[in-house]
Amino acid sequence: MQNCFRSQFSVEEVECEDIEASRRTSSVDEDSIDLACTLSRSNDLGDSDLHHTPVIKMGWLDKTPPQGSLIFQKRWVMLDAQYLRYFQNEKEVYSKRIIAILSVTEVLNVGEQKFEVVTRNRTFLFRAENNTVREEWVSVLKETIQQRRSSMEMSLMNFSFTSGQRDSGVSLISKQGYLEMNGLRSKVYVVICADRVFLYGNAEEHSQGVGITYIEMNVGTVKSTDKRSFNLTTFYRTFSFLAESAQQRDQWVEALQDCVSRSLSSDVVAQKIWAVEANQRCADCGAPHPDWASVNLCVVLCKCCAGVHRGLGQSVSKVRSLRMDEKVWTDNLIQVFLLGNNRVNLFWAANMPPSEALHPSSDSEKRQRFVSAKYCQGKYRRYHALFGQQEALNKALCSTVQTDDVLETLSLVFCGADVNCYTGDPELPSPVSVAQHYGQILQVEFLTHNHNTGNFSYYESEKSSSQSGGLKMSDVLCLLVNPPGKHGYAHSFELYHDSGRVYLFGEDSSDKVKGWIKAIAKALVPSAAEDLVCWPFERVGRLRYTEGQSHHSPLLGWFSLGGSRLLLLLHGADRVENIDLRKIKELSMELEAGAVVLVDGGRSLRVEGDRRPDFQGWLSGLQQGSGRGDGPLDQQQLTDTDVPVIVDRCMSYITQHGLKSEGIYRRCGVNSKIAALLFFLRHDARQVRLIEEERQVDDVANVLKRFLREVGEGVFNGHQASLPWLHTTTISEMSERVSQYQALLHSLPRVNRATLGAVINHLYCVQCFADENQMNMHNLAIVFGPTLFQMDGTDNSAGQVVEDLIQNYQDIFNVDAEQFQRQLDMISHVIKAQKEHTKEGSPSPLTICGVYLERKEEGSELLVQISQEVSAEELVCKVLRRRNIPPQQGDYWSCFLVDDNQEIERPLHYQERALTIYFSLGKDCHLVVKKNCYMEAILTYIAGRVDVSRNGLIKFCEEKGQRGKGTFSRRLCVLSGLSLRLYKEVKSSQPERECPVHALKVYCGIKRKLQPPSCWGMTVLCEKAVRDTQQWYLCCESKNELIEWLATFMSLQVLEREGREVELTGPVLDARGQLAGCPVGSTCL
Repeated sequence: MQNCFRSQFSVEEVECEDIEASRRTSSVDEDSIDLACTLSRSNDLGDSDLHHTPVIKMGWLDKTPPQGSLIFQKRWVMLDAQYLRYFQNEKEVYSKRIIAILSVTEVLNVGEQKFEVVTRNRTFLFRAENNTVREEWVSVLKETIQQRRSSMEMSLMNFSFTSGQRDSGVSLISKQGYLEMNGLRSKVYVVICADRVFLYGNAEEHSQGVGITYIEMNVGTVKSTDKRSFNLTTFYRTFSFLAESAQQRDQWVEALQDCVSRSLSSDVVAQKIWAVEANQRCADCGAPHPDWASVNLCVVLCKCCAGVHRGLGQSVSKVRSLRMDEKVWTDNLIQVFLLGNNRVNLFWAANMPPSEALHPSSDSEKRQRFVSAKYCQGKYRRYHALFGQQEALNKALCSTVQTDDVLETLSLVFCGADVNCYTGDPELPSPVSVAQHYGQILQVEFLTHNHNTGNFSYYESEKSSSQSGGLKMSDVLCLLVNPPGKHGYAHSFELYHDSGRVYLFGEDSSDKVKGWIKAIAKALVPSAAEDLVCWPFERVGRLRYTEGQSHHSPLLGWFSLGGSRLLLLLHGADRVENIDLRKIKELSMELEAGAVVLVDGGRSLRVEGDRRPDFQGWLSGLQQGSGRGDGPLDQQQLTDTDVPVIVDRCMSYITQHGLKSEGIYRRCGVNSKIAALLFFLRHDARQVRLIEEERQVDDVANVLKRFLREVGEGVFNGHQASLPWLHTTTISEMSERVSQYQALLHSLPRVNRATLGAVINHLYCVQCFADENQMNMHNLAIVFGPTLFQMDGTDNSAGQVVEDLIQNYQDIFNVDAEQFQRQLDMISHVIKAQKEHTKEGSPSPLTICGVYLERKEEGSELLVQISQEVSAEELVCKVLRRRNIPPQQGDYWSCFLVDDNQEIERPLHYQERALTIYFSLGKDCHLVVKKNCYMEAILTYIAGRVDVSRNGLIKFCEEKGQRGKGTFSRRLCVLSGLSLRLYKEVKSSQPERECPVHALKVYCGIKRKLQPPSCWGMTVLCEKAVRDTQQWYLCCESKNELIEWLATFMSLQVLEREGREVELTGPVLDARGQLAGCPVGSTCL
């Protein structure tokens, strides 16, 4: 791998923060893109997953920063036999720069405390804490370089630096080329080599020898996300790439998936185990070349049987791959499996009738029955002579483990002998310790893998001969790790049993408790869910849940919670999902039902507590992890761009309604209203909607200021961290000051950096309207300097920093000028249109309207200029023409109003004014142009109707502000030309609810948290008056029934809009022969 790296990397160091600049010069050390991780190096995922070779030396060093400034930057530096790397801090997994040891020509002392790492094209200058530390680094570097050169001398002679081939002629590089990476203006050069992916600033770096970082693919997964984009996800972060075409994307995804397979696969173990002829066929069905095994049952299995074994759970069968789980397969375990399937089956299948034998072609149902009978029930096993005599079995086990007869031990264990039994000897208290004493390493290996097959026993003391109690792991619902000091122990954990009992265990030794937690957690979860326990979780266990609308049949899933991260393995899933609770769309509690509803990424999960004692802890943990209004920035509810929802809500409201408000941010609001609004936002900002009629601009502005002033540690991450920002104002040269601001910005935590960028962006927009709001840069700086730095205002340098940030916003925050100008233009157009709209009779200005095509996703938004008179039909035509989509006869294109928060949508009437709808959109709403999938069926239904009305039974629920599941009950629904009426009973003479047709707005869909009884629902808004809006939910039993109701609603509203008599019969068609509710594509020709 070192040779491969040298073929890719040479000497020049250019990191990704400014890749375009790096292509112009090779002498400038540019800091790389922020590769901050969602999980840090400190997590218990194991350094073996990250490094092929052990670390020789690591520690903090100062290093010359970007653009050759004399101010050093502190970096965490690591050296191993292959690479010298440095990181932003000791918790980061992905380096800012990586230098191949073979590319280093010499290491030199330079002045006091400093030393240089010299390559042919580049010199890296480091500074140690003192001369002693400097000498240690220089000495170790020289020794490592010499050793590496000696060991690789012959390999380098036969190695091609341009092709990446060894002397065997086998290429280690499977694919290389440029890709766009999310968050960068320029492309990165990506190389897939063996089982790693390397990132470079450009192709020249690839040929020279110094890279940015590499990604170990044994912890990676690859998934396509769009037509040209794909994600490479690891435990630590997600890398988002964009290829030049869909074909290129597919090639990259395929190459990366092959890389993952290479990193996880190895034939070494399989070949050793297949050396025994009996292991060349599955122990259960006889399928050839089985490449899976149950390490505690000692049988080699095919893929199909292994899947059934995995379903039995970790407590019954611990399934591992011969190819991918290479680390599990120690030499001792391989020796155990050399017993062979035939000899092991002398126990497991000794009494199996030929008629019940399994075959490779057997279906899954028969396979399930057979495997369960063989291993869970022991139906075919050879019963030991001591079966049923527990004490005798235990004594026989303690005696047998002193010999090399592993088959006899297997027979004893699976006939009831306790692998945790007390031997009677305090010096050798367990069968494992006896086997170790007698040097029976294969017995130790077998017992170790069966040590946690389901029993957890505890004793009064280590000298006790009988256990005080025990638990079956299959009966444990949850493992909880307590914070230090709780319950009187330095370290403790709790086990929640399905009987309702809670078991508390504590110990002052951190290492002992961690060891027990690790062992119990692995025994608790199934093998497919082991990723749930490979990080510092707070609680892990199984919970019942429903997804979407399938709430009638709860499924069992495995969940792991720690801080703001929720890891889960749902039923039938093949990989663990990782959810950032701070960024979920909604979290609501159903206290009476004992459940919690979590909405994330368009999906709704309803997790049920079953009135378990541990569920209250799950609820509390989820609430804490989803964002605390009284915590620091990184513990707030966040948007997808890492900005606190409170900040985003307030700034969006000011942008829409207050940019031209005179004295914005200087005027005082009503203190009681400010305090109340801030309280609600801190409690749950996701549920707060800022509406113009209900909130004053000055109140919202003061809420933003108060939050930023009071938030823990502030935007600049504490008083000490803010001092360098204040000292920067003493630098006279503005270019140097800007460079220092850039370095300080990069040192901020991710959420703080995103928040500061969003606030300064907002203030820049505010000062663009200074002629009207009287708030120029200086005035805004006076207000926001003390606010952001959380000071009393006596230090003028705080205001100077903010003014510098606003004035140099694009340079400091690396903002694309063209994109930012589009943002300003759009704000100006919207404000102008709003102002003109209030003047009766004034000509309608052109306004930029953001519309999505097909669906809301990156790259699908179009900015279309429209006037006040443009209809929904004309907007559809504009969008189709912009994207060169020729409408086909039979295509029914519509403009839909989509509400993401309510999870509903409705097609606009073709005559509706698009701009009026656009201005009325809430934060979670947008317009989408797409085909109307129901329109053809609706036309067919209307064409066969004589009258335009409908009645029938329908399930109904009314919005009453409840946060939990809605209660749907049957109602008689009558829809005619005058009104929609709902009757509680079929025989009722008076309607329970009634709304005129002209006041109705009908949307497709019902929000998931209400748990509708079917997926064929409608949300009906009855707007009788400005402040009298009722929201009803109507749920149909089939798709056809939904189409009939929608068709009737649409027809009646078309009649109402066009002023026709309701008594007209037949389908309602416009002059072009199309339903007026939805323009057809052919009308755009």
